[in-house]
Amino acid sequence: MSKIETRRHASPVEVRALNAEGLPEKIGGIAAVVNVVTDMGWYEEMIAPGAFDEALTVSDIRCLFNHEDELILGRQKSGTLSVFVNGDGNLEYENTMDYQSPTHQDVGVAVKRGDISESSFQFVAKEVVWSDSEKYGPMYMRKITKIAKLYDVAPVTFPAYAEGTSTEARSLTDERAQFVPHVEYNHSDADIVRVALARYKNY
Repeated sequence: MSKIETRRHASPVEVRALNAEGLPEKIGGIAAVVNVVTDMGWYEEMIAPGAFDEALTVSDIRCLFNHEDELILGRQKSGTLSVFVNGDGNLEYENTMDYQSPTHQDVGVAVKRGDISESSFQFVAKEVVWSDSEKYGPMYMRKITKIAKLYDVAPVTFPAYAEGTSTEARSLTDERAQFVPHVEYNHSDADIVRVALARYKNY
């Protein structure tokens, strides 16, 4: 499990404080929630409480608009970004804006207007468990119990849960196969999953 994954949370990006010009001095939101089952199109997924704890001690997390490297809004190491587990166990972030940057100007205005209203994060999972899903059947519930690294949190315009590619699907079916060793997977399995996921995303 070394691939970078992306997940989103459909809660508002908040204006935490306003500066003298009426622009957001800080923006923040919930990047991920725990103990909530998410339908991923062909399997279900949940993040366990405590899954972020180790990653928060070893990651230098960035705040990037739409996960774009060149659109950086903040960074933990510089003290402009704070990422933490809140009282509910969810992953929360707060970012200090700097309006000398055109990127910050554009994002700050868009957040204040409500044009950017959801958050996303990128990570690498370290430990997962597959179990039975009520919707999809045996061994189709993926529970992320530990995250190895958090790369970034991001206010996003069009958040997505999964990449919908055969590579992504093949990686997950291979991971799942460790919990169901009697099932053999091949490339066509991943292609079937990719088609199902693409259909789900187009609803």
